[in-house]
Amino acid sequence: MTHDPQNLTDLLDSLSEKSQKGSVTVREILDGFGRRSHGALLFFPGFLVAAPTSAIPGVSIGGALLIFLISVQIVLSPRTPWMPRRLARMEIGAAKMDFAIRWSRPVARFVDRFLSQRLTFLFVPPFLNFGIALCAALSLLMVPYAFIPFAASVAGLAVALFGLGIISRDGILALGAGFVAALSAAFGAFLFFGAAEIPEFF
Repeated sequence: MTHDPQNLTDLLDSLSEKSQKGSVTVREILDGFGRRSHGALLFFPGFLVAAPTSAIPGVSIGGALLIFLISVQIVLSPRTPWMPRRLARMEIGAAKMDFAIRWSRPVARFVDRFLSQRLTFLFVPPFLNFGIALCAALSLLMVPYAFIPFAASVAGLAVALFGLGIISRDGILALGAGFVAALSAAFGAFLFFGAAEIPEFF
C-alpha cells in the first residue's frame, strides 16, 4: 500500500501485504503505514491486543509499551516514532497474523459502511491531546491486565477505535473509544479494589 490508510479495510490490507512475505517485525509494519499516519500507528498495537493475537506471550505487554511510546511521541515530537530496538525487532508469524486479519475482515467491512467525517473537532488540540493521553493511560492498565487471559483486549479495542477514528476523522469512533475505555477502567477498579470488598458467604 503506497497511500495512507483511510479506513479499517485499508489497514488490514496493509497488514496482509506485509505478512504475505513471511514473519514481519513491528518496525516493518509501522513503516508500511506511513510515519505521519498517527491513527494507524495507534491502531496497529491496539488491534494486536484486542485480536486473538493477544494470546501470544508478550503481545499484550509489548503492545502496551508501543502504545505508550507512540502516544508520548505524538504529543512531543509527531514525526518519526522511536522505540526500543528489541521491541522494533519483535516478529509476528505470518500464520498468526493471517488468522487475526481473517478474523477481523467481516467486522472491518461492516464498520467501514458506517464511517464518515463527523465531530472532527475531536481530532485537533486540545481534544486530540486528551484522547492521546487516554491511550497512554490505557497502555498502563494493559500491563497488569496482561496476566489475565484476554483482559487487556478491551483496553486494546479502545485504542484501536481511537486510532481508526483519527484515520477516518470520525468523532463517533472517538466517543466510542471513550466509552470502551470507561468499561476497561471500571473492570480495573473492580479487579483491584472491588473484589477485595466482596463478602465471603462460604
